[in-house]
Amino acid sequence: DPILYYSTLRRLEYIIPETAKPVFQHVIDAYRQAYDKDKVRIVDVGCSYGINAAMLKGDLEMAQLYSLYAPEATANAKRDQLLVRDQTIVEDIVKDAELEVVGLDASTNAIRYAVEANLLDDGVAADLESGRPSPEVAAVLDDADLVISTGCIGYVGGSTFKNILEVNAPNRPWMVHFVLRMFPFAPVEDVLQSYGYLTSKLEEQTFLQRRFASEEEQEHVLERLSALGLDAHGLESEGWYHAEAFISRPAEENIVLEEGLTSA
Repeated sequence: DPILYYSTLRRLEYIIPETAKPVFQHVIDAYRQAYDKDKVRIVDVGCSYGINAAMLKGDLEMAQLYSLYAPEATANAKRDQLLVRDQTIVEDIVKDAELEVVGLDASTNAIRYAVEANLLDDGVAADLESGRPSPEVAAVLDDADLVISTGCIGYVGGSTFKNILEVNAPNRPWMVHFVLRMFPFAPVEDVLQSYGYLTSKLEEQTFLQRRFASEEEQEHVLERLSALGLDAHGLESEGWYHAEAFISRPAEENIVLEEGLTSA
């Protein structure tokens, strides 16, 4: 169950799904308008227990999720009891029934729980960095309109997104990725470019991910940023991971997605 997971994230003030939410919503709205369709199928890479799905389908905030898994709300609860509670909560909170979110993650337990709780419409635990997806994995990742992530890039790279694009051919999903500044997006961008995608970064903006767990972790990140020639002053120097947002779409689709996002 997600109790320990949320307990750890709460201690570190993990908030990237909430800070990323306005950008995701903006792109979802743009996609619906461009294709004149309500139903949008999202593949969330590195989805874990389905936090992005909760944010987008249920219009929740991180504080609400943290309170659901706080000790006072889960005392002595067994997994089955917690699952029944969460299924009921999901029924009540879903405000965008036309949004379908499927997940890809390394954790079988997280995927299974999120699917059983009905936060994710489907999900698979797979490693697409080291091999092609099985037919079962491909069936879950297929027919995507939008591919998103909030922190997995740097731990997964171009191979994962190459496999997702090939699964979805000839469908060409849009993509929105939030990438920690310590990890260059260029390797993924190069793969996307080879498939005819244009990528733009939201300039003059960073997005809080979480606090550093220790001074040692912060020092490691500051050293890595320095090696990349990036200035951490006022950003990671203040004790938080910062991410940047990259929006990618097929070059043949002459759509400007960044307008209106500087104030988001």
